[in-house]
Amino acid sequence: MNSFGAWIFLSSSIFLFALLLRERWKRMRAMADTERLMQKREAMRRSLEHLSEGVVLLGAQDEVLYANPAANHLLGAKEGQLPKNRPRIAQYTEHQGVALMVKQAYSDETRRQVFEEVEGEDGHPMMEVTLAPAGPQRRLMVLQDLRADEAVHRKRRDFVANASHELKTPISALVGLLDLLEVVPENKRKDIILRAQRNALSLSNLVDDLLALTRAESPDWRPSPKVLNLTKCVEEVIEPLRDRAEKKGLTIDLAKPELPVKILADPFALYTVVQNLVLNAVVYTQSGGVMVEIAPAKDGVLRIRVRDTGPGIDPEILPRIFERFFRGDVAHSRASGGTGLGLALVRNLLRHMGGRVSVQSTPGMGTDFLVELPENPAKPLAGATLGAPLREPPTRC
Repeated sequence: MNSFGAWIFLSSSIFLFALLLRERWKRMRAMADTERLMQKREAMRRSLEHLSEGVVLLGAQDEVLYANPAANHLLGAKEGQLPKNRPRIAQYTEHQGVALMVKQAYSDETRRQVFEEVEGEDGHPMMEVTLAPAGPQRRLMVLQDLRADEAVHRKRRDFVANASHELKTPISALVGLLDLLEVVPENKRKDIILRAQRNALSLSNLVDDLLALTRAESPDWRPSPKVLNLTKCVEEVIEPLRDRAEKKGLTIDLAKPELPVKILADPFALYTVVQNLVLNAVVYTQSGGVMVEIAPAKDGVLRIRVRDTGPGIDPEILPRIFERFFRGDVAHSRASGGTGLGLALVRNLLRHMGGRVSVQSTPGMGTDFLVELPENPAKPLAGATLGAPLREPPTRC
């Protein structure tokens, strides 16, 4: 073989080798791209598995190509018709409304519809369904469970209804009493004015409690902790209430450690919690007295106990006493100026302070409230939540 032939052979060999390397590189690149795509797909699948919203991918013939667990639950997927079998949407779910929505929508149309809750053995929850294009021959269906939102709206409606009712009572009384001033004899006007003042005070207390409760229930509410003398704070709460207790023939006793107890807490929130509990005890106790105990920190927890010798609380209503506007004795509560919001306020303030409240009561034997607060607010107790700063003037303690 001459030198020219050898050169041609060598050049051809190099060219073929380069082609083989190029093809191999392309195959390796394609495999790497495929692997990355599969990894992304798997990562997306894992993310969708943990979503609370239902996600369903539909094919050209409305067959279910993929559905996450939330969608299986919300649509009540039939046994044996899970997405791995690629059933049509009408076979996949017994929810006729959703199946009809998919059937009627155009492939390039985005449609959103809310389905009311269907009760019964084969019922479905209230949900919002969004159907939209998701590429060639594909549609994506997203399902959102509206039960939690509906529950929030229902509580909000109940709150507005209860607040309106509670506000209407003293307002109506004020209007009626003021109208009477023009027609009653002079010697009876003083009594009417005093009754009007009591109703005005009741109205003012209710508005104050409503504003405080609204702040305390806000997720953006967070206390502004300061180093406080807990013993002094409690003493400042008790002192103004002694006259009210003595007029009923009651005593208020304070059991406290010899050394001052320090606490890192929001002054206004702490004062409000203790004041509501002690005032409740004075209002509902007819004989005997109220005992307030302060316990020094143990296992990182400070405790305040408020016990009374009142009538106690019926076991049937005990679980409800922290509800807004709930009153066990409506007539007595209103007569004493109670708003029905004090214990709800106590519970919400303590949650945000990282603390908690519990109660024990036996009819005829009195009631015992226990407040527990963390020595370090950065380590809330179980059941507590933290929110945003409270904008209120601190107490002197």
